[in-house]
Amino acid sequence: MKRILPLLIFSTTTLLAQPAVPGTWTISGDVQGYPINETCTFTQIGDKVTGSCVDSDSKKRDTTVTIDGQKIIFVHDGEYESKPLTLTYTGTWNDKGELSGDIDVKPLGYSGTFTAKQTDAK
Repeated sequence: MKRILPLLIFSTTTLLAQPAVPGTWTISGDVQGYPINETCTFTQIGDKVTGSCVDSDSKKRDTTVTIDGQKIIFVHDGEYESKPLTLTYTGTWNDKGELSGDIDVKPLGYSGTFTAKQTDAK
């Protein structure tokens, strides 16, 4: 029992650190020197999370969201020099309830990193 109790406490603490995904998030990142600044708003109905992100050019982008345990993946389109892109953000929660992870930009094959903070957390 002594060995199970610390594991149970750690697991419970980890679950509590994971914030609810619905809400507004401020995304900051960098892809090969190009700054990423977006505001994303996610909603949840049942077990489905949907949303949109507004990029630094004030363009609203529909966003798909997938949650797998501590990992969240959100994807939306974009453009660079009038060419279409797909941005895939893959992140995990830290102990402060923030997200951080990697950005993958297709078809360019560029990558970067991001952090996300929930702006309307209570």
